[in-house]
Amino acid sequence: MTLKQRYKQAAREARWALGLTVLYMLGWIACAYLPDGSTGPLGFPLWFELSCIYLPVLFIVVAYWVVQIVYQDIDLETEILSKSDRTLSEHNAQELTK
Repeated sequence: MTLKQRYKQAAREARWALGLTVLYMLGWIACAYLPDGSTGPLGFPLWFELSCIYLPVLFIVVAYWVVQIVYQDIDLETEILSKSDRTLSEHNAQELTK
């Protein structure tokens, strides 16, 4: 993967992360403030169950699938220098040690 492709993939992953964050916040706000004061199936207030139990579990599953589908393993090492560049680098290192 070239450096340009790495940056493109990193930007794509960052956009997905930002989008999921915004979607989670909107979902949390909707779940916390839209339901009436009724009780949920677990006995807690419905707003609490939706925003603090069900939505996080849902987003754990969504985040898992996004990581599996969108994110890629990227090598963080830089490309190996060509022989002429390596020789020049070795020469510069030798000059510094003198």
